[in-house]
Order: sequence, then C-alpha cells, then structure tokens
Amino acid sequence: MAHRESDPKEVARRYVEVVWNEGNIEEMDEVLTEQQVYHDPTDDGEEPLSEFKEFVQGYHRAFPDLSFSVDRYIAEGDLVSFWGQATGTHQGSFMGIEPTGNRIDLMGINVVRVIDGKVAERWANFDIFGMLQQLGRDPLSA
Repeated sequence: MAHRESDPKEVARRYVEVVWNEGNIEEMDEVLTEQQVYHDPTDDGEEPLSEFKEFVQGYHRAFPDLSFSVDRYIAEGDLVSFWGQATGTHQGSFMGIEPTGNRIDLMGINVVRVIDGKVAERWANFDIFGMLQQLGRDPLSA
C-alpha cells in the first residue's frame, strides 16, 4: 500500500484544500513543485509556482469565501482527475469587474500529475462563461 503522502489521490485532495479552499500560499510549496506545467483552454505551458501563487491570491481576493467541493477523485498511475462545484461571493475586483456581491456557482474539471508526492502538472476547465454571466457580464459582447 502506498504511503499516504505519496498516494496521488491524497496529494490531489491536499491540493484542493490548500490551494483552493484555504488559499494557503506558504503551504503551497509543500503541495506543488517549483516549476509547473499548466494546461487550460486558453493557455498551455510552463509556469513558475510564484506565478501560480499570484493567480490563486487574485481569486481569493476577489472571492474570499471561495470553496471547491469535489464530487469524485479518480486516479490512474500518477494522474488524478476530479470535478466538482466552485462557489464564492464576488467581493473584490476580478478580470476588470468591480465587486458585485454576486454569488458564483460553477462546475470545474481538473487533472493533476503527481510526481514525488507533489502536483507537477495541471489541466483545468471551468465554466468561465457561466461565471461571467453570474457576475452580470455578457461574455459574448465585445
């Protein structure tokens, strides 16, 4: 049986808690490798952990009560996929949108690659279109 800290599903669970639910920038060093590889529909490539920390801080400033509840984790080898609901209240500037006080509730799907007990590569796809609508913006308008 794998040691708890090296079990990819446990590492993915810790990633969700530390990064998205707690926004714990200091503890992220224990959960993620210094150099990340990141993939989403708009970006693909290497990302230093320091840049990802700034990204996470931006989300937590905009949505201080941000929470990601995971429906299921599925692991195969060093890859773990998981999906669930992200919720929060828009209380800070986000993507040029001043605070609205609106609640967001959107689905997201993630995959992480775990190497030596840390997340080293991430794929993410969230309903940003729906989130912008929930913030009162029409994503289709120029």
